[in-house]
Amino acid sequence: MTNHRVKMAIKNKFVGCFVIVLLCSACSSESNHALITYPDQESTAFQQFTRQCSSCHRPPMPDVHIAKDWNAIVVRMQQHKEQRGLLVMNHAEQQQVLAYLQANAKKDVIE
Repeated sequence: MTNHRVKMAIKNKFVGCFVIVLLCSACSSESNHALITYPDQESTAFQQFTRQCSSCHRPPMPDVHIAKDWNAIVVRMQQHKEQRGLLVMNHAEQQQVLAYLQANAKKDVIE
């Protein structure tokens, strides 16, 4: 009976460790990031977007907002960067990022 308990304890520890590793890998930002496919990834606008929008967080998918909403969001993110002492975009960079976001934004459906 003691031998059986030892085997069960080892098995339970193994299963517990496996579950922890599985949960950690599922939550890894690297593994989740690989699943996301952004539109127009070869463009210079996309490169500017990822460079500018990854200093504090993972860049958002452009289609989470409609085009007209992106301007206010970009302005707000500029303010956050400035408050944190990070380098903000110049006008040309801001326009390039905004153009990328608006071109790939969620379509505004009027009902």
